[in-house]
Amino acid sequence: MTGTFDFGSLVRRTNILLAGGIAAATLATGAGTAYASLGKTVTVTVDGSQHKVHTFAGTVAGALDDAGIRYSAHDAVVPAAQSALHRGARVSVRHARELGLTIDGRQRNVWVLADSVGEALDQLGLGDVGAVLSASRSRRLPMSGFDLRVRLPHEVTVLVDGRTHRFLSTDATVLGLLARRHIRLARTDKISVPLATYPADGSTVRITRIRSKTVTERVAIPYRTTRESDSSLYQGHTTVVTSGRPGVITRVFTATYVDGKLKTKRLMSQRRTTKPRTAVLRVGTKPAPPQPQQFYGGGGSGLDWAALARCESGGNPRAVSSSGTYRGLYQFSISTWQSVGGSGDPINASSSEQTHRASILYQRSGRGPWPVCGRYL
Repeated sequence: MTGTFDFGSLVRRTNILLAGGIAAATLATGAGTAYASLGKTVTVTVDGSQHKVHTFAGTVAGALDDAGIRYSAHDAVVPAAQSALHRGARVSVRHARELGLTIDGRQRNVWVLADSVGEALDQLGLGDVGAVLSASRSRRLPMSGFDLRVRLPHEVTVLVDGRTHRFLSTDATVLGLLARRHIRLARTDKISVPLATYPADGSTVRITRIRSKTVTERVAIPYRTTRESDSSLYQGHTTVVTSGRPGVITRVFTATYVDGKLKTKRLMSQRRTTKPRTAVLRVGTKPAPPQPQQFYGGGGSGLDWAALARCESGGNPRAVSSSGTYRGLYQFSISTWQSVGGSGDPINASSSEQTHRASILYQRSGRGPWPVCGRYL
């Protein structure tokens, strides 16, 4: 069957199809243009990392929600989350880290917008105080949080060995402070605070030195004196048969000294190491021959022996000078006493014999032996 091709009809159908396609294409292009014109592209920097975000949100918070970026009240969002969002805006988000901070033994939790220990300390005002840290300043802070111990420098006063020392300390204990300053402690020393105590600012540590040592003392035991009558000696004359000698008791003490001063002394033992020796004297009983009257009591020559005795010895026949050299009424030395016929110790002779010997000395030397008191004769 032969038909006739209608070229015009074909052209008309083709134009209809082309028109429909063009219309559809035009509609799609318009929709894309409308989407692009309604949205915004902004730059979001999260902890230093940049992102391009396309959003229809009208606020910063909405843009961050569209981008799936979470934040909390501790974080820093700039501009603020409720701020209006403009095309081409730049938004910065910096997440905070929780820091478990222990300062001088006191713990608290703080939030810091810091990436490192050093940056966190700077934000907390502890950046340049000479503190001792449990971690390096360059240590990075993880998002999960971090524990940091800080010891601040404190002024501590130490009183020891009679001196006052003031130290700026970052030591964890009093023991560490003393060791660092080379202050040695003995087992017997007394410390005013426990060695494990933290040396807080303004605190005082007093060290009392306590030392004990053995002390030996020797104490004299007085000797006794016995007297034997001797009829061959004149009355008032005495001779020494056996010289006396003190005994010795040795005592051992434990002496305790506090800061160098004796505090207590406890007797540990004592024993007699030397026995005293008794002195034996012979005392004359033979009547003495008459003596020249002028040498007694101012008779004859007018010599006043009583006045001389009062000046020299206060009239005490047993008087001994502080040095032990001069003895008796007229303060004879032993050698002078012997030179005028005396024996033994002048203080053991009677007053009459001492006066007799003094008169012999006067006949030999005048008032010279008594340069101060001789004027009373």
